[in-house]
Amino acid sequence: MRPLKQELIVELQRSIQNTGLLQPIVVRKAENGYEVVFGNHRLEACKQLGMKWIEAVVTEFSEDEAFIARVSENLLRNNYINPIEEAEGYRRLVGKGWTVDEIGMKVGKSDSYICERLGILKHLSREVRSKILEGSLTPSHAEIIARIRDEAMQEQITGLVVRKRLSVHTLEQMVKTGPLQTEVQMIHDRSEYVVRIPQEFVKIAQLESDPRVFIQAKRGRLILEKA
Repeated sequence: MRPLKQELIVELQRSIQNTGLLQPIVVRKAENGYEVVFGNHRLEACKQLGMKWIEAVVTEFSEDEAFIARVSENLLRNNYINPIEEAEGYRRLVGKGWTVDEIGMKVGKSDSYICERLGILKHLSREVRSKILEGSLTPSHAEIIARIRDEAMQEQITGLVVRKRLSVHTLEQMVKTGPLQTEVQMIHDRSEYVVRIPQEFVKIAQLESDPRVFIQAKRGRLILEKA
């Protein structure tokens, strides 16, 4: 489970001190007591404030129902969801006979969204998945990189995305062009667009042996960098 965000806990502490806990947490019965379905940040804020007890709603959710409720709540509030844990949850449901359409309807997302999340687990290398977990690669970037089937290329592109902080739009354009082979792409660090470089330039610069070379325009100069 991803660590709780301390800055959010501090904000909740201020709110609880001023107005009290306006919304109870939701829990379900588990083998060893109770498990929080949602409200972990509120619970931690109350603990740090020294509160001995808080109001909670006890549900009869199964493990699957608790997962669905947790994801739905976070998506509704635009809260961060660990994409790996989310995808693993969807895969578990599929293994139990759920269809992609059924999952999408429950969490309020399209079939393509669920499939893209599942693709993160199915197609990405372990190295790329680790970048998602540590927070240096967003789920949106990961979904695009998952379209690349060569794991070595996935890791090269991931390294470039992390180093250059490429936008999702720029990455999308890069992947759409397919394998470059002896071609070159240009990334402008301000407007972030991708264009084809003439083949004559590739020959003059002797770049034919490099599978991917990126040219970055910066301060009126062109900087060449291998993926």
